[in-house]
Amino acid sequence: MKKLLFILSFVLMASLAEAQTRGEARLQIGGDYAFNTEFFGVNLGAEYFLTDKISIAPNHTIYFPETGRASNLNIDARYYFTEDILQWYGMAGFTNNWINPELEGINAKTSTAGANIGVGGVLKFADRFAFNPEFKYQIQNQGQLVFRLGLVYILN
Repeated sequence: MKKLLFILSFVLMASLAEAQTRGEARLQIGGDYAFNTEFFGVNLGAEYFLTDKISIAPNHTIYFPETGRASNLNIDARYYFTEDILQWYGMAGFTNNWINPELEGINAKTSTAGANIGVGGVLKFADRFAFNPEFKYQIQNQGQLVFRLGLVYILN
C-alpha cells in the first residue's frame, strides 16, 4: 500500500512540475494597478518561449481613469530562473503610455515611451492554468511602479 501511495504521489508531482519549453505559448488576462497615476486597468497579453528560459511577452492594458482614456503597451523579454510549479523570472522591455484626460473639450493627449524592468512569477495551479503576479518599474518621465495579477492559460 505504501508503494502504491508513493507511486501515485510521484506521478502527481511529475505531472504538475512541468517546465516551460521552447515554442510554448501562453495567454493572459488580468488586472493592473499603476501606483503614481492611481489607475486600475484590464490587461491582455501573450507569451512565447524563444528558448527554454527566455520568452517574449507583449501585453496591452486599458486603464479606467475618472475622466478621459488611458492605455499602456508593453513588449517585455523574460528570463526564467526556475522551472518548477512556481517559475520566477526577471524582465526588461519597452513601454508606451497614452493618456487623454479630455478636459473641457481640450484634447490633451500625451504619449510617453520608456523602458520596463521588473520581476514576476508564474504559479501553476492546474494542468493549463496559472497565476501571474508581477511588479515592474516603468522608466519614463517621472517613472511608475505597476503591479499586475493575471490568470494564465497555457496553450501547449
